[in-house]
Parts: sequence; structure tokens; C-alpha cells
Amino acid sequence: MAELNANIPQFGLYGEAVVDDPALVHIENIASRSRENGWLIKPHRHGRMFQLLFVFDGHLDITIDEEYSSLKAPCVITLPAGVVHGFKFSPETEGAVLTLAEPLLTNESYIRCEPYFGPLFAKARLFSLEGRSVVQEMLAGYLKQIEAELRAVHLGHKLITEWLSRSVLMLLRRLMLESEEQGVEVSTTPVVQYRKLIESHLLQHWSVEQYADALSISADHLNRLCKAEVGKTAKAIVQERLLLEAKRRLIYTRGSVEELAFGLGFKDAAYFSRFFKQATGETPASFRKNNNFDTY
Repeated sequence: MAELNANIPQFGLYGEAVVDDPALVHIENIASRSRENGWLIKPHRHGRMFQLLFVFDGHLDITIDEEYSSLKAPCVITLPAGVVHGFKFSPETEGAVLTLAEPLLTNESYIRCEPYFGPLFAKARLFSLEGRSVVQEMLAGYLKQIEAELRAVHLGHKLITEWLSRSVLMLLRRLMLESEEQGVEVSTTPVVQYRKLIESHLLQHWSVEQYADALSISADHLNRLCKAEVGKTAKAIVQERLLLEAKRRLIYTRGSVEELAFGLGFKDAAYFSRFFKQATGETPASFRKNNNFDTY
């Protein structure tokens, strides 16, 4: 599958080159990209984005990792990062595409949500909203609010879009729960479990081999899974998370760089500084000076 994916286009949003720092939340109607492409979206994947496709009127043929399905509105399709997908919509299909960037799903504020949302990100899922008019109306309402906030410049509009997006996810998780109660098995991928372990052992500086042992798989297998699902090595994932934590502490705490390094589990402050500069191009002290928020 990894070799197959290597030949499949990888986009930020469909038709756009991959970007290193995408907006955390993006929404657009289905027609905005599909109409100009003859209502056909060719198979592709997103390396660092989780997408939700909402179809409120019309029907579509969908390909997900070489599996084909025909769906009719109303329905929702969830597409984790790395999943190959393509669509053929009926003309004038009505609906929306909500895109959530990876940082929104891995940052500190997400940790409390992970036990609820983790299963949603484990694999692509199809949700029928037929006979669920209340849920459909709630989802449509949240999507309209997200769109309005993204167009506005009001105080806290970015935070509100994140909260509304999580409200959408919670509604879908409740639909999943109904399926679970009916005996449908829900599993999590090793990569999802890997991210959870990183949150528990980040400051212990576990090696990829230690994480793999905890998951009862080989380090090579874990690395292949990470590359296939998110386009990054297992080591890169843990180092990005460590770097994010370092940036947060540099900005929002007032301890010395040496204290911060030890707090992050580095035994040597000089090694921490080299790690940070190699990743960002600037020293920890310079980064803090350029991002000097008042936290007193």
C-alpha cells in the first residue's frame, strides 16, 4: 500500500500543493471545487489533514483505498490523513467539506477530547443521516456558524471555529456509539495508539523501539504505518510533538532555558539548544525574544 500511495497525488486541499502550516479549520461547499472538475474528484490523499464530507442533497460514488461505494444524501464521510479517496458527485450536489489540520487534533487542548474522538480518526467511516433530521439540522447549523466565523474578524473567531468543529466531531462520535451498542466493532490504528503513548511518555524520551515494543510491533512496521497514514516517520512525529512542547514553554513560562531543557527531559541544555535550532533555525533564547508574550 505504501508503494501504491507513493504514486497518488498528495494535496493540502484538493488541487492545491501541500503546505507546511495550513489553517486549522477550513470549510467550503462541495460545488466550489467539484463543478469546475465536472463533479469528479480524482483519487488523492491529504498528509496532515482530517476531512469530513457532508452531503445534504444528491448522491455520489466514492472510492476509499480501492473500495467503491454508492451513497445518497443525507450522509457524512470521514477521511483521516493518508487515506486515498476520490468522488464522483451527481451534478449540483449540495453539501460541504470541513477540513481540520493536524495541529488541531494533536495539540494540548485536544488531549481531553482524544478518548472521545480517537476512534473517529482510526479509519474512514460512512454515516447515513437518513431518518436523523435533528442531527442533520444540528450539523448544518454548526457548519453555517463555522463558515460565518471564518469570514469574520470578531474577537475569538478562531477559537469558536475550533469549538464548533469539535461539536461536529462529538455528534459523529455519538452516532458511532449507537453503532457500537448495536455490536459494531470499533478499533484504533497503531498510529492513533502511538500518538497516545507519545503524550504519556514524551518527557521520558522513549526511543521509537520502545514505543514499538509497547504496541507489540516492530520499529520498522511502526515507521511504515506512520509514513502511510501521515506521510512522516515515527521519529519525526515524536520530535515534532517535543518541539511543540518546547515552543509552548518558551512562550508561556519564565524559567531559564536550562531549566526548561531539564523540564523537557533533556540531560544537557546545550543538546536541547542544538535540537531546537536545528528544527527552527533559531536558538531557544531568540525564539522566546521574538515571541515574547506577557504571562505574568
